[in-house]
Amino acid sequence: MTETSATQPRLAQVVQQYEQMILDAETIIENERRVPTEITDALYDCGMYRAFLPKELGGLDVHPNEWLEAVEEISRMNGSVGWLCMLHTGSTWAKPEAMKEILKTERWITAGNVGRASGIARKVDGGYMIKGKWPFCSGSPEATFLYGRSVLHDENGEPMISPRDGLPYYISGYVPAKDVQVHNDWDGLGLRGTGSGNITIEEVFVPTEMVNETGIWTHNYDSPLMRANFNLSAHAAHALGLAVAALEEFKKSTRMRARPGSFRQARLGKEQSNAIAVGKADAKIRSARLFMRDIIGKAYESAKTNVHIDYELRVLMHEVNVHVVAESRQVVEMIFKEVGAVGTVRGLRIERIFRDMMTASQHAIVVEASFDRAGQYWLSKDLEEGPQLDVEFGYVRPPHPQNRHLYEKPAA
Repeated sequence: MTETSATQPRLAQVVQQYEQMILDAETIIENERRVPTEITDALYDCGMYRAFLPKELGGLDVHPNEWLEAVEEISRMNGSVGWLCMLHTGSTWAKPEAMKEILKTERWITAGNVGRASGIARKVDGGYMIKGKWPFCSGSPEATFLYGRSVLHDENGEPMISPRDGLPYYISGYVPAKDVQVHNDWDGLGLRGTGSGNITIEEVFVPTEMVNETGIWTHNYDSPLMRANFNLSAHAAHALGLAVAALEEFKKSTRMRARPGSFRQARLGKEQSNAIAVGKADAKIRSARLFMRDIIGKAYESAKTNVHIDYELRVLMHEVNVHVVAESRQVVEMIFKEVGAVGTVRGLRIERIFRDMMTASQHAIVVEASFDRAGQYWLSKDLEEGPQLDVEFGYVRPPHPQNRHLYEKPAA
C-alpha cells in the first residue's frame, strides 16, 4: 500500500469535484433522510467507497492518512455523506475467492453493527445460521451486504466463550441485502441522511467464506489496513470536517450585509469575542489534525511489519479519536455561540452542522467518557501487572497484554 504518487491526484482532490452535487442535495438528505443514488454512485466509482478494498480486488488500498484527508473534505461538505465514507470503505473479511465472485456482478458496499452483539449464531455444515436485530446500522439503505455482531451458541443453545480472551465468542457474517430487512427508521437529531436505523435478519445461512470466525486473529489479505482499526479513525476526520465547515460558515456570515435594524448581525465579525473564538477554533483544528495524522502515520508504519501493532499505539489511536472529536465539538459550540440567534434557524448550514456535530460526538466510541481507557493505560502501564484496562467493551483493539495468558501458548 502506498500513498498516491506525485502524478495522481490525492483522494481529497478527487472528491472535490462532487462538492456542488453534495451541496445541492442537502435538502433531500435532511428531509428525505437519504443520500441520493448519484452521490453513492460517484463515491463508489471514484474509489472513495473502495479505499480499503485490497488492490487485488480492484480497490485502492490507500494510505490511511490520505483517506482521512478525503473523509474530512467530504464531511466539510455534508456531515451525513462524510459519515457514510467512514462506513463504506470497501474493507472486507470475506475470503478472496468469494469476493472475486461477488465483484463480478455486484458492488461491495457494506453496513452493519459490530458494537452491539444482539445476534445469535449456530455452527452448521459449511457455515453458520445467523439471526438477530441490530440498531444504528448507518448506510444500510444503499448497502449490498449487511452484517451484525453475533454470539456463537453451542448445540445446546448456550452462548460460547472465546478461549482467546475469556469474552463471549463473537462472530459476524456478511448477508446479501435481499435477505435483510432494512427498517429505514432512523430519525435522529443530526446525521439525518445516514440511514442509521435498525436491520433484522431472520435465521439465514451464511457460508464460512463470508464469516469472520476468528476476529483479529487471522487475516485473508496481506494489507496493513487489516491490522489496526484505521476505519474508526474517521470519527476524528469527520468531526474535523464539521469543525472546518462551521468556521467557514461563520466567516461567510461576517461578510454578509446586515438586515435593517439587526445590531447583532451588523457587529458580527467585529466583536473581540468573535476574533478570539476564530483564533481558538483555528488552533484547535490544526493541532487536532496534526495529532491525528502523527498517530495514524506511526500506526501504519507499525502495521507494515506487525500483525498486531504496538499496544501503546492502539491506545493512542483510541485516545486521538476521542480527543479530536472533543476538540472539534468545542469548535462548533464556540462558533454556534458567536453566530447568535440566526444559527438556530432550521435549514441554515450552521444549524445543520451543529446538529450533526452533537449527534456524531455522542457515539459510544468517541464520547468523552471513553477517555477512561487511555487514562487506565497511562496509570497502569508501568506497574508490575500493568497495563490493566477495562476490556469488556472494545474501545482499544485487542489482544490485550493482560490477557496474554489466554492467547500465548507456553513454551515447550
